[in-house]
Amino acid sequence: MSRIVDEVLAANRAYSDSFGAKGQLGMPPGRRFAILTCMDARLDPAKFAGLAEGDAHVIRNAGGRASDDAIRSLVISYKLLGTREWFVIHHTGCGMETFTDEIICGLLSRSLEQAVIDSEGLA
Repeated sequence: MSRIVDEVLAANRAYSDSFGAKGQLGMPPGRRFAILTCMDARLDPAKFAGLAEGDAHVIRNAGGRASDDAIRSLVISYKLLGTREWFVIHHTGCGMETFTDEIICGLLSRSLEQAVIDSEGLA
């Protein structure tokens, strides 16, 4: 296993060991809202929205976009799990502003290898 896998598994064990009564939380979000936001690793929805486990549904994708899958999740959150409000939260400096769908399609058509950004742009 990689060092990252070991670190994540250790963190998960510690989290699970300290979960306690939170394991009895109901499936519906306690504060009855959902957030759709970007997957940017610099964002922490729990911190920027003051959330604890069980408070809200958080749906994340590249750019915090209302894609078909995000809409599906929001509909399930509302229709089946009782949310009453949704927040769509974007942020400054989003990486999604640096390319288009056409650029991604072009990169994928050339290779499945990881892209690099250099002085020429994405390659």
